[in-house]
Amino acid sequence: MPGPQVTIDLERIERNARTVVSWCAEAGISTFGVTKGACGMPQVARAMLRGGVQGLAESRFENIKRLRDAGIDAPIMLLRSPPLSLIDEVVRSVDVSLNSELTVIRELSRVAERMGRIHDIILMIDLGDLREGIWPDDLIPTVEQILALPGIRIAGLGTNLTCFGAIIPTEVNLGQLTDLSDTVRKTFGLDLTYISGGNSSSLPLLLSGGMPKGINNLRVGEAILQGGRDTFLDTPRPELDRDVFLLSGELLEVKMKPSMPIGKSGVDAFGGRPVFQDIGERLRGIVNIGREDAHIEGLLPVAPGIIVLGASSDHLILDVTEAANPPRVGDKVNFRMSYGALLAAMTSEYVEKIPMYDRHAATPASRVSIFADEAVAPVLHKQTLDGRLANIGYDVDFTTATSADAIARALDRRATPLVFGADHRTSFAAMKALSGSFDAFGLIWLDSVASMLPEQPGQAVAGESALYRALGLGTGAEPLAPKLSPENVVLIGLRETAPEEVEILKSARLKIFTIADIDALGMREVIRQAVQIASAGMQGFHVSYNPAVTDIPGHLPGSGGITVRETHQVMEAIHQSKAMRGMDITGLDGETEPRLASVIVHFALSAFGKRIL
Repeated sequence: MPGPQVTIDLERIERNARTVVSWCAEAGISTFGVTKGACGMPQVARAMLRGGVQGLAESRFENIKRLRDAGIDAPIMLLRSPPLSLIDEVVRSVDVSLNSELTVIRELSRVAERMGRIHDIILMIDLGDLREGIWPDDLIPTVEQILALPGIRIAGLGTNLTCFGAIIPTEVNLGQLTDLSDTVRKTFGLDLTYISGGNSSSLPLLLSGGMPKGINNLRVGEAILQGGRDTFLDTPRPELDRDVFLLSGELLEVKMKPSMPIGKSGVDAFGGRPVFQDIGERLRGIVNIGREDAHIEGLLPVAPGIIVLGASSDHLILDVTEAANPPRVGDKVNFRMSYGALLAAMTSEYVEKIPMYDRHAATPASRVSIFADEAVAPVLHKQTLDGRLANIGYDVDFTTATSADAIARALDRRATPLVFGADHRTSFAAMKALSGSFDAFGLIWLDSVASMLPEQPGQAVAGESALYRALGLGTGAEPLAPKLSPENVVLIGLRETAPEEVEILKSARLKIFTIADIDALGMREVIRQAVQIASAGMQGFHVSYNPAVTDIPGHLPGSGGITVRETHQVMEAIHQSKAMRGMDITGLDGETEPRLASVIVHFALSAFGKRIL
C-alpha cells in the first residue's frame, strides 16, 4: 500500500440514499444528493441516483464538470453562492443555483438572456445561522426586482442551517420558511417548485414528526455518505450504514516509548502547544497518515483499543498498547471519519480513492458465448476456439448473430460474450449489450487508434467513432454513458490519432497509455493501473482488442506496437482480475490468414485463463 487510501462502498451509499429518499418521500419531500463530500466522484453520484435521489447538489465547478464529463445528465443544483467571475459556467452547467445577492442574479439574467436560456434560482433566506441568505424583511422587495429580470425564474425558496452558526432546524425556523413561501405565492402568484428546508441536519426534525408541511425539498449529503455519523451523533439510526468510507494507513513503526516527551517543550509544527499526561511507557505506532491527508481530530480507529494521540504533517501517532491484536510494522490500520475528516481526505491528492461496487461481480461466468459473423466463423472453427475454451473448463456456445440484442441474451444466461468483428462497430454492439445488464462498467481498449472521431450528423455508428459515441460525446442516439464513464476507460497502445481527435482526447477524462508510456513504466505496471482504473467502483469491465496494437511477427513487423509477450501478459492480468464481463476482438475477416488467426485466438485464450508458461 503506497500511501493512505480511502475505500468507498458504493452499495452502502445506494442503500443509505434509498433509506433517506423513502423517509423524505413519505412527507412529500424530494431529495437532492450532495456529492461534494466525495469531490463529485461519478461513481458516488451514480450510487445516489440508483438510490432514488431526484438530482445532485454540488458546490465546486471542477466537480460539476467531472459529473457532466462522466455522462451524468441528472439535474444538478449549485450549492455554493455563484461567483460573478463564473456566471457563464453557472448558466451553462447547472440546472438550478442557490442565490442571495441581487448583483449576482442580475448578471445571471444577462448571461442567460444572451444564451437564450431560462435559469432557475432558489432564493436563500437567512433564518439565523448567519451564513448566506436574504434577511426575511428584504424578501418581498427583492422578489419584485428579480421578477423584472429576463432569463431568470424563481424556482423556490430555501435556507441553510447548522453549517456556520450551528443553528438547529426546528418547527419554528422552518415554519418561518413555509410562511414566507406562502406570502410570496400569494403576493406574486408564483408557482414555487422547491421549498428547500436545509441539509442532513433537518432529518432528525423530519423523523420526529416536526417538519412543517410545505417543506418539499432537502439537500442531503452527510446522512447518505456517512450514515448520519454527524447528523444523529449519539443516537445513530440503525437503518443507515456508517461504514461507507474507511481511511487506511500502514504502520511504519511500533515501539515502546515514554508517554511524556523529553526536553524543553515549545510549540509544535502547527503553532500549537500540545499537552501530555505521564502514564508510563506505552506501545506506540506510527501510521503513514498526516495532517496533509486528513483532519486528524475526526479520525476514529475501527479496531478497539487503539487511541489517536496526534499527528505531524506526514505521521499519525497512535497508542496501540491495548490493541486487541498485537500490531506489527506493515499492518493496515483502518479509521472511520467525521464529515470534516472525509472532506479533507477526499480532497488530498496524497490519498488514493478506491470505490468498490461488487453487485453481480462476485463469481466470474463459467459459460462463454462466442459471436462471429458468417465470414469470420469459418476462421475461428479452423482454430477450434470453442473446443479450446471447453478444455479450459467453460461451457461454450457459438453463434453467427452479432447484434447487441443477441449478446444481451447471452449476458442474461450469465455467459461472458466473446465477440469477433471487422471493426469497432462490433465493440459498440458488445458494450451496448453490457449497458443493459450492468449499472456501471469500465473499459480496457487495446488498439493503436482511439475511435474518437466525431460522428457525422445522422450517421449510424461507425468504427472510427465507436468510442466517441459510446461515451455520449456525439449527437447520435443511444450513448452508453453514464453506465460507461470516461473515468473508467483506459486506452493502451495508442500511437495514431487524427488531427480532429487530439483535442477530444486531451479534454476527455480517459486514461491513455501510449507506447512511450509503456516503454517508461513497463507493461506489468500499465496493466495493473488499467485494471484498477477500469474496475474502480464498477461491476467489472469490457475488453476491446485489435491486433494492430501488437507487433505480430510476419504480419505487422516494426509497426511500433506492443510485443506478443506483452499482449499475453495483459490478457493474463485481465483474467486474474476476475472482472472481465465481456470481450470483443476486431480486425478479423474471412481472408485472415491462419497464422495470424492462431496468434489472435491464443490472446483470447489467455484472457480466459490459459497460461502460456
